[in-house]
Amino acid sequence: MRKIQDKNRYYNLLLKYLMVTFPMAYRKIERRNLDAIPKDGAVIFAPNHANTLMDAFAVLITDGKPKVFVARADIFKKKTMSDILHFFKMLPINRIRDGVENLAANDAIMKQCVDVLCDGVPFCILPEGRHRPMHSLLPLKKGIARIAFEAYDQIKDRMPIYIVPIGLEYEDYFEFRSRLLINVGKPLHLQEFVAEHAEYNEQELYRHLLLDLSQRMKDTIIYLPDDERYEGAWEAANILSGRDTAASGNLLERKRRIQSLAERLLKRHPNIIERARRQAERRKKFGIRLRSRIDRKKGWELVIRGLLLILYSPFVLLEAVLLLPALVFTGIIKKKLKDITFINSIRYVACYVLNPIVMLIVCLAALFFAPWWACLAAYLLSWIAPIAVYDWSNAVRHLYSDLKYRQYRKAIE
Repeated sequence: MRKIQDKNRYYNLLLKYLMVTFPMAYRKIERRNLDAIPKDGAVIFAPNHANTLMDAFAVLITDGKPKVFVARADIFKKKTMSDILHFFKMLPINRIRDGVENLAANDAIMKQCVDVLCDGVPFCILPEGRHRPMHSLLPLKKGIARIAFEAYDQIKDRMPIYIVPIGLEYEDYFEFRSRLLINVGKPLHLQEFVAEHAEYNEQELYRHLLLDLSQRMKDTIIYLPDDERYEGAWEAANILSGRDTAASGNLLERKRRIQSLAERLLKRHPNIIERARRQAERRKKFGIRLRSRIDRKKGWELVIRGLLLILYSPFVLLEAVLLLPALVFTGIIKKKLKDITFINSIRYVACYVLNPIVMLIVCLAALFFAPWWACLAAYLLSWIAPIAVYDWSNAVRHLYSDLKYRQYRKAIE
């Protein structure tokens, strides 16, 4: 019987496709500290969970190697969906909210996870247990510790076991074609951890492992405590970091700068944080983006930017026609979404899975009444359509926000 971790040529083809298309969903992806990923032993990846399916895709492209994931069990209920998810190397895991009576089913899944690690295939679990679009970190669930220690009981010293924290730092959780930092943290060597804490019982080992891993994960992201000061700290740190930091091509330095400022503000300047929180409330009330406060454009800059957007608009209109299947699909799904954090996952699937298939069919049909070169050109242009359309629409929204900021600046500050 085939195991989920066994090689699959079709899966590998899709993984290569993801490696090519996923970076198109961002203006920039910066991958840092890849040499920290162990080349030997059993590896458990532990990323923060902030942006639904995009998190899993980001982990996959980190090193481009196949990985086995766990996902919430309720999406595996229908057999067809279960088969699809299994093909994508995903295993179901029940949460307490799924019913205490279902937790017993996790025992078999845990054994499969350990089997994956014993075969030397990387395994990924999002240890927070649920996603949340915030620059923070939820308390880690003990599932990752249980898997790690069960693997340790079977493997012992036959090969090293590592837990590798990965920080996924999104410039914007909801804007398609923003920027993404993938920051690999310092691996936790499980055998060394056990040896260093030999005096602890099982429960103490679990607790200290989660505390240690949690700190390593916090070090890879912009981490702000999840309390009433979050909004103010984020607003103030970004504004004080300045225009150069916001526009910096070095996303890791941007992360460090904002983190450093936020920590100092939280410790020493609660009055600044409270003032920034009130300003953030007023800014959002007027529908103004934080970027407009950070990167304050002069009037002539806004005029030039507006003229360039107008000149570029005919080409964008053509590209929007070629992207129409994806735009219609996204619009329909967006109306039904209960959790808007899924929007970029939907956009990626619409732009780089649905649209290429639909446009291929349309262009093949068009061969009956149009030159082959025109059909080929239209199909090739459809591939850059998401970049053209979303970059242009984002620029328009930013320009509108900048204009509103100039209008309401005194009311906000």
